[in-house]
This record gives sequence, C-alpha cells and structure tokens, in this order.
Amino acid sequence: MTKQTAMKKSFFCAVCLLLSAFFSFTSFAADPNPPSIRGGGAWPIRRQWTPAETQHYAKWVEHLFDMKTKGNVEQRTAKLERMLTDPEMNLLLQPEFLGEGSNPQLPLGIIRTMHSMLDCAKFTAFIPAYYAYRRALPWITATVYSGERGVDVRISSFNYPTRGANSFEYGSLAGFFNAAVGHFISGNYRVNLNGKDAGLSDTLPVTLNREYLLPGCMNYLDGHCLVLAKVTEYGELYFLNCSTTNTRDIFTYNGMNAVGGMTPRGSDPENEWMGCFQGLRVPRYPIAETNSNGVVTRVRRRTNEEMGEFGFSTEQYDVVRQMYTSHEIEEDGLKPQSLHDLIRLRMKTVERIKPAEFIAAYCDEILTAYLERAWFVQDAWEDVRKNGPIVYPEDLENENIFQALGRWETWSSPSSDVDRRNKYFYLADWMEYAVRMFGMKPSFVDLTGLEAYAINSQADLAAAMIAEKNRHFKEKSLEYTHSSGKKFTLTLADIEARLYDLSFDPNHPPELRWGAPPDSPEREGMPQTYTPLPKGQKVPADEAYRLQYFYRTLCQRETTSSYLLGMYTEGFPIRDKLDAQVGKWSYATEPLLHPVEEGEPEPSLTPVDPSAIPQLTPDELNQKGRDAVEKNKPDRGGRPDRRSRRTRR
Repeated sequence: MTKQTAMKKSFFCAVCLLLSAFFSFTSFAADPNPPSIRGGGAWPIRRQWTPAETQHYAKWVEHLFDMKTKGNVEQRTAKLERMLTDPEMNLLLQPEFLGEGSNPQLPLGIIRTMHSMLDCAKFTAFIPAYYAYRRALPWITATVYSGERGVDVRISSFNYPTRGANSFEYGSLAGFFNAAVGHFISGNYRVNLNGKDAGLSDTLPVTLNREYLLPGCMNYLDGHCLVLAKVTEYGELYFLNCSTTNTRDIFTYNGMNAVGGMTPRGSDPENEWMGCFQGLRVPRYPIAETNSNGVVTRVRRRTNEEMGEFGFSTEQYDVVRQMYTSHEIEEDGLKPQSLHDLIRLRMKTVERIKPAEFIAAYCDEILTAYLERAWFVQDAWEDVRKNGPIVYPEDLENENIFQALGRWETWSSPSSDVDRRNKYFYLADWMEYAVRMFGMKPSFVDLTGLEAYAINSQADLAAAMIAEKNRHFKEKSLEYTHSSGKKFTLTLADIEARLYDLSFDPNHPPELRWGAPPDSPEREGMPQTYTPLPKGQKVPADEAYRLQYFYRTLCQRETTSSYLLGMYTEGFPIRDKLDAQVGKWSYATEPLLHPVEEGEPEPSLTPVDPSAIPQLTPDELNQKGRDAVEKNKPDRGGRPDRRSRRTRR
C-alpha cells in the first residue's frame, strides 16, 4: 500500500467516523426521552413515560396508520407480523427513531403467538405493550372481575380491576405478553371512575384537545375497542382495530362514526360516575420508582392526579350532560350541536373546511370499508361450506349476536355492519355540520369544487353536497362472488339502497349477505341454507333473513340477549338515509353570501321536498324506539324480549 493510498484510506475512515458520530449524536439528541433509569423484569427498563414520550408513541402509531392506508398493496393489507417487521411500516425498526438503550425486535415466535390471539380488545393491549418493550419503558395491564355476580365482564354494568401483568415483576418476555395481552378483554374498559380499586384501571377519560387526544389513545363503546391512529387537519379521528377472524385483519375504516355512547355524568342518581367508562381514553401510563442511583425498585400505576399531565379529564361526560340538559354548548363563539362537532372544532388545525374535497375522500373510505366486507363475506361462506352451519346465539344469558364465542364471533358481521352503517351516516352528520357552520360563519366553508351549484344559502349547500355524494356513489363500485361463482358488481349507490338489507348471518350465501332483492337475477339459484339455534331448531335462510330485519337496522351494538324465532319485524324506528337527513335543510333558503340579483342564474339544484322528510326529532325518534321495545318486553327478570307477542307460544 502506498503512502498516498494509506493517507486517503485514513482520511476516508476519519470522515466515516465523524459522520457516524454526527448521526449518532443527532439521533440520540433528537430522542425526546433519553434513557434515565435502570431496571429489569420481563425486559430492561431505561425510560420513564413522559408527555414527550407519548408524542413519540403517537408518531409511531400514526405512521402505522399512514402505511396501512397509503402504502403498497402488501402494506395496506398487512397483518400484525408484516406491520412489525416491515422497516417502512414500523418506525421502531429505524435506529434513529428507536433511540439509544432500547430493546431489540420482539422475537418472531411471540409476534406470531400474539397474532393468533388478537381481537379488538387484545389489539389495544398489545400495541402500547409492544412500544413500551421496544423503547425500554415499563408497562402494566390489569385483569378484571364482574361487578355483577354471574354476568360476563364484557357486558356487565361495571367491573373491578385487580393487579394483572407488570413488566417489572415478570422474568419472562413471553410470559408477560401472554398474560398482559392474553388476559385482556373488552371488559377491562368497563371500570367506573369511583369504583373499587379504580386506580388499577388500564385507561382514563382524556381531555378533548390536540395536546392530549393523541394517536395511541383508545376509544371504547360497548365491547368495541379501537386505537386512535390519526387526527386530520379537519379534526377528524381515525382508528385501527383488529378482527377476530382467523386471518386477524387489521382495519382502518373506523372514524368519528365509532365515537359516541358516552354516559352523561350523573345519569345514575346513586352514583354520578356509573357507566362513565365509554368514550375516548388515555392509557394509565405506569411510573417506575427508583432509588437515589436511578435503579428501579418498583413499577406502579399513576394516580388520577399524576395522570393530569397526560390529559386525564372527565369533561367528555360533563359535555354530554350539558348537551342533554341545555341542548347547546359554546366553543370559540360557535355553538356545536353534537359531540362530534365539538371534537372537530377542538382538534382542527385549519380555519376552513372543504366539503367537495372531504366528500370525495370520504366516499373512497366508505368503498374501502365495503371492499373489506366483500373479502370477509367470501371467507365466511367458505368456512360454512367446509365446516357446516354456525349456531345463532339466541336467547343466551352471556352471549348475543354482537358478542359471542366460537365461529359466530368469528364469521358473523353484526358489529362490523353497525360500524359500516355508522360510517355511512357519519357522512350525513358531517354534511349537516358543514351546513350549520355555513349558517353561523359562511367563511368557514370553502366552496372550491362546488362552483357549478351557485351556492348562496344553507339549502343550496345541502343540495349541492347531496348531489356530489350521489355522483361519487354512482361511480364507485365493488365486485362480489355469488354462491354460483358468478361475479356481481355493486355501486355504492346500490349498497346505499340496500343499507338495511345486508345480512350479517354467516349461514346465508353471499348474495343474501349483500341484500340481493327477491326475484332478481342475483337471487337466482340461491342455495337454501338454514340457521341453527342453540336448542336444535333449524330456521330456513329466507325466514331467518326476514326475522333478522330489526338487527340489520341498528346503528349501535346491543348488550342484551338476541332473538330469532318470533322476532318482530315492524313497529320500530329506522333512521332516514343521507338524502332525507341532509335534505331537511331545504327550508334554509336565506341568502348568506350575497343577494341574488335580477337576471342572475338561479341555483342549479332543487332542494329536497320538505314533505318527504319525516318530522320526528332525535328525542322523539329515541322515545319511539324505547316505546317499541317496552311494548314487546314482558317481565323476564329485567331482560328485554324483542319477540312478537302475536307469534310467541
């Protein structure tokens, strides 16, 4: 080697060393929460949870969502293993994001074990636990027992938490994950704030603002558990959740449609916090206690007071109570009419909304939700053909069509169909939000893309948005496979027309799952299957389909027993579809932007005829629903019975 070559090599090595040191410095300097403590257990603990760490966690979760929605085909359909092992999806595989003193990738065997046990609740337990392990943070999950003797913790009125899995107290990584995730169920969320040992609960209600309501928070609604994964500039919330099918698909289609069901504070005169566990939640981040040398001596739950810096607040339940009692609330001089309105106003970062842009993007989301249903329905039909009919959970104490065990839980779709109906109706609610805001502050609504409609009033805006929705619905379509093997195409307009006709029963062939009309080409050659019941009865497909109509119209999950034989098929309220709901604004014709001058072209849309719009208010609609239920509810020890008295024997 010549002297010149040696000098060049030395110079090159020196540059590499300097660059390496520079990038290491910038990576570690950029770490929002560098290692500061030392501890052991299931894994080495080197960090405390801090507000800065939760921001880092939020970036990780949000990136997973972005790749699930914008990545390549394999990434958009990725299951847990791909999500965690793809460096483009999992930021924790990038050293600069993972940070110094962190832990190596979770062994593939554990990842696959976790995949095999996932459901929507366990997914919400695994995501923060995995992040905590990789970033060398402590983690705890509780176990719960029912507050009502003999009632399943998933549907009990409330539960009590106990000490569960604490990473500091486990000597085995696999042992901790098996316990922390394996024992976690949706009932973990059903803990009253003032209940026994409530300080051991896994989550707390969170403040509704951008500082605290971050990706990584949770949403819980009657057995449905989701991870908040995206907050858009318009203040829209989007979630990740996991199915219980054998493939353990991870979905992205749930948005603000999944937020709701909060119990107003004080609804129970004997306990003001009874039922105040549904809604948006923040994990109760654990804290590691250390000695003077920074060595961990104990890991415990943070108290409610300590969770203040992470956003603990009960305002959700106070806001809902105020809306129930005074029917209005004020925010920055505006009066949001719903919790969704309030969340959007609190969470948005833009000063204007763009209806045309939002509607176009949202129609794509609706299509994605039904495309995923198409794959699921096909898999369910294959399972029934291979393994035989699936028992319908009729009149059972601790199971119903929304929460059951075994194959019904895996292959039926009442819960996900509720989500999809709510996804559809959320577009109607959003349009009404836009119309209301246009009336209060016209400059808040950017009419770009709607110029052809000559919008000058709330009625004009409502009609224009309906027309845009209908245009997109006619253009967007999916294809499903008929039981005969033929392919049928459905547009979103077709699906909207069949909104209450899509069967959730896995025993029904695909054409019935997609609501094929009687005597239509789609129904030709449909196999005559049956739905078996727990006591051995076999209900023919057409009859079971007819008797399940009530459940196909629901927009929320039920926690009480489900029925089939003798079920009533009329006398209950059914929500109007989008055109009718938004079309009620046809009366609001007062010009808001400028007066219509003589000779100026009239708006190009004719608002929906007000006489076609049902006149029930939301309160009246809810009361009518309650009356219908009461009418068909004999004394069964407090358990509602929705079967027709005329047909019961």
